[in-house]
Amino acid sequence: MSEATVIRQATSEVTFKDRCINVMAHLGIKRNRYSVDPGLYSLGTPDQGSPVFVTANYSLSFRALRTALEGIDGYILVLDTKGVNVWCAAGKGTFGTDELVLRIEESNLGKIVKHNRVILPQLGAPGVAAHEVKKRAKFKVIYGPVLAADLPAFLAAGEATPEMRKVGFPLTQRLEIIPVEIVNTLILTLILSLPLYFAGGIITAIAALA
Repeated sequence: MSEATVIRQATSEVTFKDRCINVMAHLGIKRNRYSVDPGLYSLGTPDQGSPVFVTANYSLSFRALRTALEGIDGYILVLDTKGVNVWCAAGKGTFGTDELVLRIEESNLGKIVKHNRVILPQLGAPGVAAHEVKKRAKFKVIYGPVLAADLPAFLAAGEATPEMRKVGFPLTQRLEIIPVEIVNTLILTLILSLPLYFAGGIITAIAALA
């Protein structure tokens, strides 16, 4: 196997470093610096019949996928999305047809697995032309569920249920974005509340902060 086809090892374990990155990313600290190296990774002890999952090289996207696949032997093909998550990268074009074809070819994926199928996250669909991937790389694109957590059920059933196809924005996800919004606007809000304090008093300043 050539140097270009080196397969890195991934695990489903969540480390202390993973938890720190998660906290810092949600606080907006160095938010654009959390990425993993693009290329092919193995999870468990995959063979030529094991599934191949595709994701972005944003650390949180990669972690969500590998932890969801705990106990599953497979390959993870990481695209170079410049450290951007799947959905946003698909809109920007970095999670796209050209990048997917490039990674399939560079990793010699056709010699590593026999089934010639790659499983993409549904949210990456806007950036990928499945027929072009089939024509150029000889791989069939299969779109998995919206959430990585649904992948074990998806693999067991062989298809995604209508519920797996729905894009939701539940309260838990809404709460996750509050810290970064506070951090991003706190300094500006404090600056703006200062003249309000002198103009209208402490109540006016607190109202502005709230």
